[in-house]
Amino acid sequence: MNKFEKYMSFVEEINAKDRVVLCFDQDGDGIPATVLMLKAFQRLKIDNIHWVPFQRGNRIHVAEEILAWNPSHVIFLDVAAEMYHELMGKLVNRKVMVIDHHETNDPFEGVTVLKPQSIGFEESNQYCTAKLVYDYMSNFVDLEDVSWITAVGIISDMGQKTWGEFLREILKHHNFEIKEDWYDTVPGKIAQIINSATSVNPIRTEEAIAMLVNSTPKEILKSPLAELNNDINAEIAKQMAEPVESFHDGLLNIQVIKDPSYSIGGVVSNKRSVAELNKAFITITVFGAKLKVSARSQEYKVPMNKLLKQSIKDFKNANAGGHDPASGAALPTKYLDKFKKNLVEVFGELLQLNTAS
Repeated sequence: MNKFEKYMSFVEEINAKDRVVLCFDQDGDGIPATVLMLKAFQRLKIDNIHWVPFQRGNRIHVAEEILAWNPSHVIFLDVAAEMYHELMGKLVNRKVMVIDHHETNDPFEGVTVLKPQSIGFEESNQYCTAKLVYDYMSNFVDLEDVSWITAVGIISDMGQKTWGEFLREILKHHNFEIKEDWYDTVPGKIAQIINSATSVNPIRTEEAIAMLVNSTPKEILKSPLAELNNDINAEIAKQMAEPVESFHDGLLNIQVIKDPSYSIGGVVSNKRSVAELNKAFITITVFGAKLKVSARSQEYKVPMNKLLKQSIKDFKNANAGGHDPASGAALPTKYLDKFKKNLVEVFGELLQLNTAS
C-alpha cells in the first residue's frame, strides 16, 4: 500500500483549468519545497500556478494576497497553516492542503494535512518539507533529475544525519563530489546561497525561486546571489569570533548580535551547535525595535521550541515556534533583558525535568 494513498486525490483532482496558489515559508526548506512543487505541476501540464510568501506576523494580509488570485486550490508548504484558524477561516471556500513537518494540535476542520507522522515517520524535525514534497509528488511525475533541489532543502534544514544515504545517492546521480562537510558539496553551497537570499532586507525570495527553477547548479554557483553569499560568509565569520555568554555549566550559550548587515543569527547558531553537539546556542539579533531569535541544539537535552515558547509567554507581540533541535522567535527589543533572564531560568527548569525523566 502506498503510504501517500489517502493524500493522492488532492493533486489528482486538480485540472488544467484550476488555479493553484502555493504559500510557503521563506527559508532554505520552504523555497526548495516550493520549486519542487512548481516543477511537478509543470510536468503535470498544470500551469495556472501562483505563489505567495508566508508572513507569520501578518497572516491576514497573506490570506488577502492568496485570495487576490481567486484560487480553486491552496497548498501551504513548510507552514503549519492548519493551526491558524483565522487564516484558514478566510479560505473556507477553497480546497486547502498543508504539507509541513511542524507538530501541531487542533487543526482547522476540512484541511488536508500531510505531515511526516501521517506516513509513519515520527521524528518530524528530521523529515523536511522539501523531502516530503519530493516523495509525495514523485507519485505523479519523475523528479529524479531535480533531486538535487531536495538535497538543498535537507542540508539547509539540518537533516543530513537522517538522510545521509539518500544524499549520497543524489550526489552520485548528479556527479557531485562527496565531501566530509555537507555544506562543502554543491547542494550544500546552494543551500548557503538560498539562506543568503533570506538573510537580507528585503528578502530576495523571488530571485531565489527563479534561480532554482531556471538555472543549473553550475550557474547558481556563479550567480549574483552567490556573490552575496561571499559577503554574508564574512559577516558570519566575524560573529563566530565574538564571545558568548554561558550558563548552566556551558550547556546554554547566548549571543546578542546588534544591527548586523545581514540576518545571520540562524547560521551562527547552527554552526556553533554542530561544532559542540551537547550544547544549546541562542542567537538574539537586534533589528531596531525588534529581536529575531534562533535557537539550536543538536542533541536537544532541552527542547528549543519549548524553551522559546515558555520564555516569551508573557510578552506582547511575540511569537515562537519550530522543533526540538531548531526553533525561532520574534519579540520587541524592549524585552531583551527579561527574555535573557527567562531563557536561563526556563532552560534550568527544562533541563532538570529531562534529567529526572
